[in-house]
Amino acid sequence: MKRIYIFDIDGTITPPRLPMAGEMEELFTDFCKGHRVFLATGNDIEKVEEQVPPAIRNLVEGIFTCSGNKLFQNEKIIYENEFDPPRELIRLLEDWLKYSSYPTKTGHHLEVRSGMLNFSTVGRNCSQAQREDYYHWDGEIGERKILREKIIHMFPVLDCAIGGQISVDIYPRGMDKSQAYSWVKDKNLEYGIVFCGDRLQPGGNDYPFFRAISKNHDRCRPLDLAVPVNGWEDTKRFLLNCG
Repeated sequence: MKRIYIFDIDGTITPPRLPMAGEMEELFTDFCKGHRVFLATGNDIEKVEEQVPPAIRNLVEGIFTCSGNKLFQNEKIIYENEFDPPRELIRLLEDWLKYSSYPTKTGHHLEVRSGMLNFSTVGRNCSQAQREDYYHWDGEIGERKILREKIIHMFPVLDCAIGGQISVDIYPRGMDKSQAYSWVKDKNLEYGIVFCGDRLQPGGNDYPFFRAISKNHDRCRPLDLAVPVNGWEDTKRFLLNCG
């Protein structure tokens, strides 16, 4: 079966917001040489460059950034969506930051990206230790899940997804990672699409990809698949099994 592989980055081929591990870099480089590969991430291209080595960025056929709202091929922008966040949304997030019970606020809490807005209570200036602390706190308290539900309730035209360890992604409905699936599928109908991500559960920022595959399932020949992983070590095992 002819296949095209699309990989999330954070928590899928790299540790969250850290560079790709050496052993994974070697394995993934070899995989890209023998397969058609795209990357799809909620982050912008600057963060991708921090995490993914240049050799791999040059081997993949394209990099979807900002939750599918921007596509790079050969370092050229193929398309880019825009999003002007409503002032009411900004006020909600500012109030959320002010009244959140999480004690550590490091700065850079709001980040406007192509087609989306990223929000983090702890802030993107946090250290790795602070990032891990918030992630474990949020796992117990569920702050991001509560915020996601509030945004969806207050702004029906928007969607919100939990991404990475510390943030949520906010964008107009439909302007999510499903765009990456549609773009690749429309140009490669004879290929099966295999997506690999660590946030495929409802509410995760990879879930729109899974939902798009499910909606298209009856029409997809060959079959498209979404593969859940729980870290880059899982992805490493997946690559080894792919051959």
